[in-house]
Amino acid sequence: MCVLEELSATWRRGGPPRLLTISHRPPKPTVPAVLASGIDGHTPLDLLAHWIDQCHRHRGIVNTQRDLGVDAVAVSGEIDGQHIGYAMDRNGLEYVVRGQRHGPERRCTSGTDVAARTRLPVLLTERLAELVWRLAGPPPPAAGSRIRDMWPAAGLIDLDEDELHERYALPAHHEGYVRLVTVSSIDGLAAVDGSSAALTSSGDQRVYRLIKRDADLLLLGAGTVRAEQYGQTALSAPEIARRRANGLPPYPAVAVVTRSLDLDLGGPLFHRSIGGHRQPPPILIVPAAAAADHGTAVADVADLLVAGDQEVNLNQALQTLRQRGHRRIVCEGGPSLAGQLAQADLLDEICMTITPQLLAVAGPRITAGPAGQPAGGQWQLHRSLLDEQGNLFLRYTRSGPSDRQVG
Repeated sequence: MCVLEELSATWRRGGPPRLLTISHRPPKPTVPAVLASGIDGHTPLDLLAHWIDQCHRHRGIVNTQRDLGVDAVAVSGEIDGQHIGYAMDRNGLEYVVRGQRHGPERRCTSGTDVAARTRLPVLLTERLAELVWRLAGPPPPAAGSRIRDMWPAAGLIDLDEDELHERYALPAHHEGYVRLVTVSSIDGLAAVDGSSAALTSSGDQRVYRLIKRDADLLLLGAGTVRAEQYGQTALSAPEIARRRANGLPPYPAVAVVTRSLDLDLGGPLFHRSIGGHRQPPPILIVPAAAAADHGTAVADVADLLVAGDQEVNLNQALQTLRQRGHRRIVCEGGPSLAGQLAQADLLDEICMTITPQLLAVAGPRITAGPAGQPAGGQWQLHRSLLDEQGNLFLRYTRSGPSDRQVG
């Protein structure tokens, strides 16, 4: 609650709006620093917009504030007859101190969706979240998840979020791009009891979350949804601001490939409010036969995409998704769906974590398919990284043109 205590200590009525930065990391200063004051009657919204523009124009402002160890950004001023101090930290937690124009009382609140509960303008939250993302940066990596460059050149030993984002940046020009993100043990196991939970780690989750955050759409098989009780992606306000700044919608859509529509419609995937935010309904990719038999039952909770007659036609499905504007598609498996995409030559990239475990039990590989002709295509290692727990991150891309068309 240090942010709330410091916001309360600096809160004041009257005067021009002010923008504050707050740091708690020793040996950095632990008191708010005034970054800017309003000029010519600027409102708090105007002040935030001005400094977002300054961050666009002058990268040095961002670098300086991050070097100072900023943990939270706050704005104070008058909005709709209230004097407010409103702060957000880099985890997306909000803090509000407010009082009426002529009243002596002040009220302090903190938590998630505080601005919405206190009926502050949505634009205020959005602008503050973007400034927090730019000036404070992301939260520090979890214990054990520091990541370093390995190939094509051993480089930085502790990649920050921006540097890691550059390592996984997509091609500049693409009409549709399909990434498979997966994890495997040393002996090739991709899941235990249908789930990858036993294989993942804090470093793997860091990379996995970054890749998902940059996606237009997350693609899964129904078996993965059932086995992992898969739910909607929860993003913090700064993460949403980053997506919007990169031209993406607030949340990635989720699409599930299912031949039979055998899904729990009351499961986590169909709960669309995460942290007070409304997310897009999941897309269920089904063949015409399943849509005819069960389509009415799911119409209220999901969007049906029909592709194929008795079986799902993945080529047709991806074509339709691309036409709907989903150009950055991340496939999370499971093995059957990944195998079908590989057999149909629809994968552009594989982002694979090899975890330092030797499990020596039966289980699936990262792809599964019928016996017969192996999938074609040549792959090349684009980059490799390593975390402090020995997880190896491999990024493979196709040897052909990066803008291969789905069709």
